[in-house]
Formats: sequence, C-alpha cells, structure tokens
Amino acid sequence: MLDRCKTQQPESPLMQVSEEMGAEYARVPLYDVHAAAGHGAVVEHEQVIDSLAFKREWIERALHANPADLYLIYVDGESMEPTLRPGDVILVNSKAAQAVPRDGIYVLRMDDTLLVKRFQRLPGRKVKVTSDNAAYQSFDIELDNGHSDSISIIGRVVWAGRRM
Repeated sequence: MLDRCKTQQPESPLMQVSEEMGAEYARVPLYDVHAAAGHGAVVEHEQVIDSLAFKREWIERALHANPADLYLIYVDGESMEPTLRPGDVILVNSKAAQAVPRDGIYVLRMDDTLLVKRFQRLPGRKVKVTSDNAAYQSFDIELDNGHSDSISIIGRVVWAGRRM
C-alpha cells in the first residue's frame, strides 16, 4: 500500500464497487497505519481494516484523482495542528508521489517511520518540510534523482476527516 507508487499492485477487493452502491461510488481502503504529525511513527504492518465510500465524480472532478490511487490512513501526533489532529483520517493520493511535489501536505517515509508534513517548493530542486505547529522545527530535503533511500514521498494528502 504505502509503496504503491513504486510497484503496481492488483486492485484490492475493497476497491471493487459493491452491487448495493452501484458504479457511482468507489470504496477506498482504510489501513491500520498511523502517519505521525510529530516525530515519526514506525510502520510494522499494513492491514486494511475498513473502507469508506466516495462518489467517483467527486474524486475525479474535485481531487483530479483515480480512485485506485487513493487510500486512507490515520494521523498520530500534534505537529500538524490545527490543520490535522490526532485521530484524523487522511485520504492520500499515491500517484502524486511520482511527480515533483508542489506545495501541499504530504506523507513521507523517513527510514522506517511515516510523517505527515507540509511541503513548500524551494529553488534548486529542494523542498522545505514544515509542521503547522510552531513547536516543531522544519528541515529541507533535496529532490535529486527520485529520493534517497532514507527519505521517500509516499503521497499527497487530498482530504481529511475527523470526529467532532
């Protein structure tokens, strides 16, 4: 799931449209994975625990995405507050990891941890990685040939949902 940007995986049964919903909706898998909005969360396993249905038309028109490129994960930590809070569910477009990132919020892997951070393009093929919470320091990454072995961009966050 989190490395789909590198290898094409077969469509999950959860991505198939159920007969009750019709072709109008796409089921996007929710993984038992937490991307840290803080110092990092180690990913030990990636298991689909549920799915959410989204209108295909909304995915295509509003998100400019293909439902097969989307998945949902949880936010853990407070470095992205107030934008993202612990327990929020984020919709990640894995296809966006293949392109040179534009400004926005992304999930990235650093060594064995997942982070969710804000990216700002800088001159010279660099990206400034920041948190919305000022208590956390920013850092820069270079967009050399792909990404280094220790840092890789997993996908762009295109939607967030939370319990009130």
